[in-house]
Amino acid sequence: MKIYHGTNIEFGAIDLSFCPPNRDFGQGFYTTSIEAHAIRRAQEMVRKLKKGTVTILEYNFDFDEITKTNPNLKIKRFENVCAEWAQFVMFNRLRKENEPQHEYDIVEGPVANDKMFRQFQLYANNKIKMNEFIRRIKFREATHQIAFCTETSLDALLDYNEPPRYKIEALVAELTVKLMQDRNISKIDAMTIIYHSDVFAKISDEKTSLYLKPWQEIYEILKMESSNS
Repeated sequence: MKIYHGTNIEFGAIDLSFCPPNRDFGQGFYTTSIEAHAIRRAQEMVRKLKKGTVTILEYNFDFDEITKTNPNLKIKRFENVCAEWAQFVMFNRLRKENEPQHEYDIVEGPVANDKMFRQFQLYANNKIKMNEFIRRIKFREATHQIAFCTETSLDALLDYNEPPRYKIEALVAELTVKLMQDRNISKIDAMTIIYHSDVFAKISDEKTSLYLKPWQEIYEILKMESSNS
């Protein structure tokens, strides 16, 4: 899917230390699959900061593919507004500077209404129940956000969005080394096998999306092709 980040200035590197600490899912780089919301966020920043222009950064993202390549990522996904989501948002919005952040690399879920602090006070003082609290902090329109909360998650996101040619070059390098080790052959011989294989033709074709797979998985396909030829 496509995800978007709305801002008032174009940038390449992402520095988490510049991200506000007390947002719904903690300190992180926030994106959304709803482009209109990213545009609105960018407009708000331009208006508030009185500088820059509406800028939308666009990324490709897929949870399944990201976790295949980065199996150690800790991911929390809230499919909808619920008590667990509300409590998680409260923890992050009220977290003190000296308190540790949550354990997750990536968090996905709905956006909380900015008026939640008043509602939290009412809930904390037993003036309203959890169901009413959730109703009051929930937006009427559909919302969505994905927060990348660690350097590891940002590396995974940027890795996934590398231009295909760089991914293919990196894959060929990994496959070459593995072939050299397994078959005890020279680098030239290993690269010759790769470049003349159907696997290389497929990873070079962006439409197949094979180049997005982990190199270990592609190597198994290459071995199978070699054994059948």
